[in-house]
Amino acid sequence: MKVNLQQSLKPILIFSLLFLWFFSYSQTPYWQQHLDYTIDISLNDKDNSLTGFEKIIYTNNSPDTLTYIWFHLWPNAYKNDRTAFSEQKLQNGYTDFYFSDEKQRGYINQLDFKIDNATAVVEEDSLHLDIIKVLLPQPLAPQRSATITTPFHVKLPYNFSRSGYVGHTYQITQWYPKPAVYDSKGWHPLPYLDQGEFYSEYANWKVNITLPENYIVAASGNCMTKDELQKLKEIGSEKPSAQKNYKWFQSNNKKAAVPETIMPLSSNKNKTLTYTLSNAHDFAWFASKLFVVQHGTLKISDNTIDAFSYYHPWQADEWNNSISYIKDAVKFYSAKVGDYPYNIVSAVAGADNVASGGMEYPTITLITTSEGGHDLDATITHEVGHNWFYGVLGSNERDHAWMDEGINTFYQEWYEKEKYHKAEDYTETKNKFLANKYPENFYHTLIASVEKIKKDQPIDTASAAYTELNYGLIVYEKTPMWLELLRQQLGETQFDSSMHYYYSQWKFKHPYPEDFKQSIEQSSNQNIDSLYSKLFSPGSLQTPLPKSLRLTAFFNLKETDKYNYISFLPAVGYNNYDKAMIGLLVHNYQLPLNKFNFLAAPLYATNTSKLNGVARLSYSAFTKRFWMEASVSGTAYSVNDFTRDDGSKLYLELQRIVPSLKFTLYNKDLRSTEKWILQARSFILREDRLMFTTVTTPTDTFFVTDKKAVNTLINQLNISVLNYRVLYPYSANLTIDQGEKFIRAGLTGKYFFNYGNNKEGMQLRFFAGKFFYLQQKTFFTQYETDRYQLNLSGPKGYEDYTYSDYFIGRNEFEGWQSQQIMERDGFFKVRTDFLSSKIGKSDDWLIALNLSGDIPDEVNPLKVLPVKLPVKFFIDVGTSAEAWNDNASTGRFLYDAGLQFSPFKSLINIYFPLLYSRVYSDYFKSTLGEKRFWKTVSFNINLNVFQLNKLSKDIPL
Repeated sequence: MKVNLQQSLKPILIFSLLFLWFFSYSQTPYWQQHLDYTIDISLNDKDNSLTGFEKIIYTNNSPDTLTYIWFHLWPNAYKNDRTAFSEQKLQNGYTDFYFSDEKQRGYINQLDFKIDNATAVVEEDSLHLDIIKVLLPQPLAPQRSATITTPFHVKLPYNFSRSGYVGHTYQITQWYPKPAVYDSKGWHPLPYLDQGEFYSEYANWKVNITLPENYIVAASGNCMTKDELQKLKEIGSEKPSAQKNYKWFQSNNKKAAVPETIMPLSSNKNKTLTYTLSNAHDFAWFASKLFVVQHGTLKISDNTIDAFSYYHPWQADEWNNSISYIKDAVKFYSAKVGDYPYNIVSAVAGADNVASGGMEYPTITLITTSEGGHDLDATITHEVGHNWFYGVLGSNERDHAWMDEGINTFYQEWYEKEKYHKAEDYTETKNKFLANKYPENFYHTLIASVEKIKKDQPIDTASAAYTELNYGLIVYEKTPMWLELLRQQLGETQFDSSMHYYYSQWKFKHPYPEDFKQSIEQSSNQNIDSLYSKLFSPGSLQTPLPKSLRLTAFFNLKETDKYNYISFLPAVGYNNYDKAMIGLLVHNYQLPLNKFNFLAAPLYATNTSKLNGVARLSYSAFTKRFWMEASVSGTAYSVNDFTRDDGSKLYLELQRIVPSLKFTLYNKDLRSTEKWILQARSFILREDRLMFTTVTTPTDTFFVTDKKAVNTLINQLNISVLNYRVLYPYSANLTIDQGEKFIRAGLTGKYFFNYGNNKEGMQLRFFAGKFFYLQQKTFFTQYETDRYQLNLSGPKGYEDYTYSDYFIGRNEFEGWQSQQIMERDGFFKVRTDFLSSKIGKSDDWLIALNLSGDIPDEVNPLKVLPVKLPVKFFIDVGTSAEAWNDNASTGRFLYDAGLQFSPFKSLINIYFPLLYSRVYSDYFKSTLGEKRFWKTVSFNINLNVFQLNKLSKDIPL
């Protein structure tokens, strides 16, 4: 068939033209709202408050008619402990704000919104105190403006986050009623958060600040008060003396001096300073009587820029080169991204109580690092760099933090590499041994480690949804890795050109991820779909390469993407029978974790001359919701000794093999601190027991003492739930043990009641246990199951029948080593070791309640000491089945109480019983003798402090 191609193309061409016409008119052109602020604000440094009046000319550039405007009242985030800010701080493990007093909290009030002089109705948000909806008396049509006014009063908080006071140093940020952003995706009313930054409308600013005249102010924008600006330039220089500006600052005031203790004379006279700023989406200011000022200038294209730094006298050594750091940063970003658009740039040293590094605002940045040199340079550069990625490119940081923090960190690290690549302090560490073991970028190793166990999150994740660890790793470190791949794909020259194009295209606008992608593709004429998609999924950015095997000493974290290491290091151990043990530990543990892990540590016992040791093999499988581990471990060591009649020692040994299957189940929300653990184990034990043989000769009859190996099998099922949240953490554990002649079940619950900052509080522990015989109960079966029965007092080494705890002298009955107990069963601290049947022992059921806590300062007589001692109190109450018999020899409920000394973060706990039931008092008097106090003391060694989930709240292992 012959086809007339020209005739066939006519309808296609007509359709195409119609489609292009329709498409061009159906596309919504870019728009954004515009604001003009005039704010008059006064600082009262006697009650740490602000009083102000705000006027906003709000221009509606959207295609929609507005009937209301959402406003942020972010000072209300500090009003009580039920705000989103407070809740997030607790989720991230910080209790400072939660336990703050009313004086330290803050709020905003005295609002009276008027729109074009008509009173507006205000609706509170149902969830957040720091968001309100202002209803417009008249609808605001497209391309029309409305004048919004309101007075306001701010009670400044103590500096818990980004805003507030420390002494008479002020950080005034997020301080005024601020309209939320309305863009093509709708309204963005956001509660204030500590983890998660901001999204605001671009505006022009005029701010009049009134405060006592003895304060120096650092603020966004240009100081229009000429006398003040001239004074700052005169007292500032590239390298001023810390004492130059402050006659009252004496030379003996060193780094330890703080604003609360060094105060200039107070002033009853005020001054008013005026600042202006155009094309910026925020305004921040800082004030202190203590600021030292540095000033310099630089030129970018035809723009002359004033550079200022403000810091405290005791920071002079670290901040001596701060102006040169600011200037270098502005030059670098201007060359790599685009010219700096403002004529002023400043860096301010913040209060020492927050060590976040820094926080950016238009034309001014807050720096809270305490270091100088390279670290201060990097921090200043990072924060100054936010004038590009936050200030000029105003992305939605709350939802897409990578577009701000991530891209900015990429350029900061680039700056460091170019500036410090030949510097000794950048390429080498003082410890050459660690330098050979340490990865070139430890953060990349951590990212790979989190990815391996499926606890990472996509780069494009909302700030509030990140775990605290992932927020730092993914946003700040993985995004630069992603950008490096983009640079490799485009080529360095094209990458630079594309970033310049992106900057110029979206300057003073609100780009979204899709806008970034379109800009890069448009400028480079390359498709980046494959790489772009990796922003939205977890996992490694690149396919892992095959690894080779390598031997190393001690450990190695270097190039773990290339090598599987087998590490060798010395090993030591100790117990009362083998004494010191020395040997070699061989393992393959590294970061990221291998699926298959092993360790083996043969140990030579110096006292028994035997080969002991430990070994473990495990295989793990990871998903986002669970961690499955199959393992088998083995141990061998001495657990007792016996002195024969001839003086020779007989050492009793243990060999233990434990196969295990463990499932750890996590909440689907990675920020959740709750997890479930299901574990099934078998303890295959070969224990030496003493064997006495009677030998008869024609002249004598005597006993021969030897040992006999006995095989035992204990099967165990553990079901646990725990929540290691910082406020009121809890756990519950059900353990069921089964042996040949018994089953015992124990339910242990723990709940921690916080009653002060620094994680002080009281722990409540509850235990309920039940013992079952699998054979008929007889005197013989009672005797055989004695070590497995329930105890009201803390069990000793003999009763640790699975050998799961560490005992220095496991089977000692005299001396301090015999006073060690373990946390199990009733966990009373008093002991009745010399009774044939200990007080509170049960082969039926047992219930106990244990309290242990910090002594509140109000009633603590030791608070007068210059050093805080780790002294706590304990109280134990319990009962058992035998106490309810008609002929019971004890009361139905027993108790003990006393003081506990817990050094090394409770690794060791020493208990001093002071009060106890009469039955214990009678035992002590009749059995322990007169000098009995130290014999009543007990202690335990709590190795649980080394659990990984105690060390990291973000990777619950």
